[in-house]
Amino acid sequence: MKTQKLFVQIFAIVILLQAISLAQFAPRQDAVWARTVPAGTITMDGVLNEAAWSQAESFEINYGQNGPLPTSGWRAEFQEDAVTDPTHATVKFLVSSDNQLWLAFDIPDSSIGGNNTWARWDGILMNMKDKADLDPNITIPKAVEYFYTWWIADFPFASTPIVGGSPVFRGNDLVGNNVDTIRTPEQIAAWDARTVVVGTSNDAARDEKWVVEMRVDLTLMGYDVTQTDGDLVAMNFSLWDCDYLFEGDPSRISTTRTHLQNAFTTNGNNVLSIYAKPDIGLTSELPIIQPDVVIPNGAAYADPVIDGKPDEDVWAGAYSFDLGWDIENLRANYPGAGKFMSGHFEPELGGNPRPPVLDPSLAQVKMFFKDHFLYLAATVMDGRVQGTEIYDQIDGLRLTLGNRTEKNADDIMVFKQIRINFDGTGAPTAYENLTTLVDSGKAEFGVALTGATTVNVNTDIDEGYSIEMKIDLTGLGYPTDLGDKLIFMGVMLADGDSFDDPLANYGTRAWWFRENDGGPVTAWGVLDPNTPVGVDDQKNTVIPNSIELYGNFPNPFNPSTTIKFAIPEAGDVNIKIYNTVGEEIRNINLVNKNAGELNYTFNAANISSGVYFYKISLDNSATGKNYLSNVGKMILLK
Repeated sequence: MKTQKLFVQIFAIVILLQAISLAQFAPRQDAVWARTVPAGTITMDGVLNEAAWSQAESFEINYGQNGPLPTSGWRAEFQEDAVTDPTHATVKFLVSSDNQLWLAFDIPDSSIGGNNTWARWDGILMNMKDKADLDPNITIPKAVEYFYTWWIADFPFASTPIVGGSPVFRGNDLVGNNVDTIRTPEQIAAWDARTVVVGTSNDAARDEKWVVEMRVDLTLMGYDVTQTDGDLVAMNFSLWDCDYLFEGDPSRISTTRTHLQNAFTTNGNNVLSIYAKPDIGLTSELPIIQPDVVIPNGAAYADPVIDGKPDEDVWAGAYSFDLGWDIENLRANYPGAGKFMSGHFEPELGGNPRPPVLDPSLAQVKMFFKDHFLYLAATVMDGRVQGTEIYDQIDGLRLTLGNRTEKNADDIMVFKQIRINFDGTGAPTAYENLTTLVDSGKAEFGVALTGATTVNVNTDIDEGYSIEMKIDLTGLGYPTDLGDKLIFMGVMLADGDSFDDPLANYGTRAWWFRENDGGPVTAWGVLDPNTPVGVDDQKNTVIPNSIELYGNFPNPFNPSTTIKFAIPEAGDVNIKIYNTVGEEIRNINLVNKNAGELNYTFNAANISSGVYFYKISLDNSATGKNYLSNVGKMILLK
């Protein structure tokens, strides 16, 4: 009993230290709470006189100043322009109980309006991720454009600006692409706004500001902030500001854009994550928006040997996640926007239609840090390992990291691609920025083939490979003490397979948060010195909504491995194990198990080496509910 009490006390101290540590880091700048108000609270008239607006959470958007991390920025649209009146605006967020997102824009500006010439206008260019409409090729939400602007090009009602005129609605057919008198009732219900100009738009006189109240129907975008657990709405916007357009002095005209996380209506850079729950009202204490990733500190362990074999003890307690082609199931366990912005892609090869993916790969990725080094390992299960210089058919892994001192022309953080894959000779090779890091002594990597795996030999069944990387973060703009301890990142797994029939060849890519240096989102991470390797982050103690697979360990194994999973409610569990041709070789019944995390040790002493798959089902006779897991993959090596 004394030992148990001591363990509980130590565990409580560790959790307390973690909480204190997280509280010491700067709040997330890529996320915000939208407080909930009753439907009908806001009158959309462009006058922010409702008390709710004074209690709403907000962002300051300032041209020429560092924007919110990691990918907010600014730029003059025409480099020859002299910026005469830079943007300094405030944006506020609310949601209402009828599942509407409300935005308020308070934009001081001495010259308001626009004409029919590209980028010679003021406006708000927004992009919301449409969870109700996934791009079938990458399985992530399409980006829907909302553009509210004085740009009148291609509009039939006017060829010249109207003095005192209001902004017009542009965008796709859902949200509307014309003025109020032409927009349909459905378009108005989907998106609407009202503007008050303090001054007169489209004239040469000095103005003071323009103020916008805006509403977006979240239901049409696949969100529901009214459900008990609320929702996360992913969007971004840029404020376009054209000045001195009507004064008659062309030398003073300038156009700038200042953006929050992403400037355009594409799935690029990052998103602003807007959190909302029905019980977070105007007077509620706001929950802390936790990091997507807390990477633990491996200071208590010896440095691993970077040989491609992550078998040292430190790896067992590292932060981990699964990544593979079956991303729709795997990403349910990812944090934040990673749940729906992590995706996969199969490109067309030589114009051929996309053939079926016959051998999808699956990787377990692990990370920890020590001193100013980031360590990453990946154990990849793949039945056909190949090497090539054709990017769309490679086998390998890319880590993408934000450089903390380098910015691009939009004043946003530059992300570096750090890739390992097998080259045309079958050798594991550094590509992209990993080459530079290795050459400068800022990185090491190792790759090991699993079991009897061969590269570029299609007459056998491979088992896969494993990767280790050691990245000196000072090579990516970090100080030796890691500064604010923040890290912005993503991981992509590439899997190419070739066959005797070239029409069957394919390549796939699956990504956790970020596919490459262009997006679509980035994980907000913390390199936490007070979270030691080996301390669980408690994620598996939460009762899931479905059966969740946490993998089997060890993997590869001989002769036993432990399958780790969680079930959403009590009931009878069935585990079925199959060989590579789909034959069931084992059927295990576990009766009357409680909800939560479970383990089952599978002994394969009587079966031969090879790749095997498992699937778990749950039946609750009391409620009549049935659940079925995704497929797990394991390798037996004797």
